[in-house]
Amino acid sequence: MQPTAKHRKPALAAFGLAALGLAASLFSSCALLRAASSAHEVLLQEGDPELAAAALPSFIEASAILLAGDPTNQDKIVTTASLYVMYASAFIDGPSSFLPDEQFEARQEAVRRAGALYRRAYHLLDPALERRSPGLLKAVGSPGEAAAVARFGKRDVPLLYWSAASVLAAFALDPMDFESAGRLGAASALLARAAALDPGWNGGAIYALYFPYYASLPDYLGGSRAKAEEAYAKALAYSKGHLASLFVSRATAICIPDDDYAGFKAALAQALAVDLDADPDSRLPNAIAQDRARKLLANAGKYFDLNNGE
Repeated sequence: MQPTAKHRKPALAAFGLAALGLAASLFSSCALLRAASSAHEVLLQEGDPELAAAALPSFIEASAILLAGDPTNQDKIVTTASLYVMYASAFIDGPSSFLPDEQFEARQEAVRRAGALYRRAYHLLDPALERRSPGLLKAVGSPGEAAAVARFGKRDVPLLYWSAASVLAAFALDPMDFESAGRLGAASALLARAAALDPGWNGGAIYALYFPYYASLPDYLGGSRAKAEEAYAKALAYSKGHLASLFVSRATAICIPDDDYAGFKAALAQALAVDLDADPDSRLPNAIAQDRARKLLANAGKYFDLNNGE
């Protein structure tokens, strides 16, 4: 029996959208990279997701070429890895979740592609983590974990965030991905260190990721409704309500499991009410989140019984 959308566990597909505006700040200062950064800022200000989807692969290839010439440069590593995660989340994983059940094989192919990109991102980031903190992964879960993560400083927050994000995205997409499941402990430790170093980083991106993490995972893997609500409140405060994907995450990670159709509609209404021009540098991620909100509303019957008089 093929699973329907109603039976799929809501996960972290929207998390990458919360930080889609990050990568432009990570380029170095040489003339070529300044040009790339300017072009990337133009992309992030684009309000048409289809145009962005067509352009983003070129940015990824250009970033990979630049990284090949300087393979240990942490900023270039993070930039390239983040682009893989953002593209997979926004244009492969997210859209595929709305495929009809008769296109189950296409959905599975999208899962394979997105998962491969999430893992590719982590494999780029892993050596950078080890250079900053040798023996980090072996120390996770041991008495040496605190000392290992303490080696990371504030400049490492993007590295910590995207490393955690790539693992959580891959696991949320496919909990049977044992490679990613085995890194959940490390992802939790890295995200906690990022939050301790710079809790308001990138307009609340850390807590926007924490929210679906706590809301979607079972208790034995670190999930907690109370912690999810606390993370949501912090993300909302740091983002000043300008993060459409945060409201979409609430609709999928809280309202659908709670069978709360009224809350679902209210959260998506908040997402759609975000002014795309209020933060031009986040126009694209907000436009993508709003497109997802419209699709969720149009497909509400997959998640809720709409024949009960509501």
